[in-house]
Amino acid sequence: MFALKKETDYAVQLLQYLNKKKKTFVSLREFSEKSGISFWFLQKIARKLNLAGVIEAEQGVNGGYRTHGPLKNLNLYKIFEIMEGKMAAPESKMNAKLNKDIIKVLQKVKI
Repeated sequence: MFALKKETDYAVQLLQYLNKKKKTFVSLREFSEKSGISFWFLQKIARKLNLAGVIEAEQGVNGGYRTHGPLKNLNLYKIFEIMEGKMAAPESKMNAKLNKDIIKVLQKVKI
């Protein structure tokens, strides 16, 4: 059965929260307290999203994270790739078809 890792789920939650805040920098501590997600785990997630250019970071008292532009073209598959890496190569024709179908579905889901 196909399932997303918690890390990917939390990344989507963080992105949706940052997107609601528009251009305001949001501290991970604030989101951690509101969501109940571990601050340390969020740091790991934010680092990956930052390196991928999806969010940007600002240090200092008024710092935090915000989206790097609109998320309208960002889909779940892109987040999956950032957080979990590319899907493993299929071992059979059946698995290859399933992977293609899963990728198509994930690409349709907008963040």
